[in-house]
Amino acid sequence: MNLSNPLSRPKLKLRSAIANKDAGGAPAQTGERALSSATLLQGQTTVNIHHNGVRYQLRSTRNGGLILTK
Repeated sequence: MNLSNPLSRPKLKLRSAIANKDAGGAPAQTGERALSSATLLQGQTTVNIHHNGVRYQLRSTRNGGLILTK
């Protein structure tokens, strides 16, 4: 697998327990999708997210919080 090519990265597979609940653990509204931070971070402390041509960084803090920066 070539990680430098985003097209070759495996797609995230959602478990039904994650997909059917919002971030607070409540059932998600119809059509909504919820991802756990563990799924996004995959064991790392930071992950880069590209949105509309802009790079954002999602970072996990030592206190269990999340910070999203440009």
